[in-house]
Amino acid sequence: MDRITTEEAISSLQAQVSVQHLVLLTMIKTHPEPVGLLQEWRRILADSINCKSALPSTSRHSDLVRERCETFAEEWTAQLVDAAVDNSTNKPV
Repeated sequence: MDRITTEEAISSLQAQVSVQHLVLLTMIKTHPEPVGLLQEWRRILADSINCKSALPSTSRHSDLVRERCETFAEEWTAQLVDAAVDNSTNKPV
């Protein structure tokens, strides 16, 4: 089996996250009930203390991973709030 370089591994992860980001944006913008989606997102975040339940056990004790997870969660919350506001004002997406 060929070993991949650190650069290749990081590039692969960045590409995967970028595609997942696009998929999530699409789902947010086409969801029939953005306000309900936002409420469920907040409930799940509240239940997953510091995003730990979503992390592999090998990363759960990393302050850096936890901080980055919280930052991404805040960014997604902002995206969901925008979608909910756009929907409530009947603003086209």
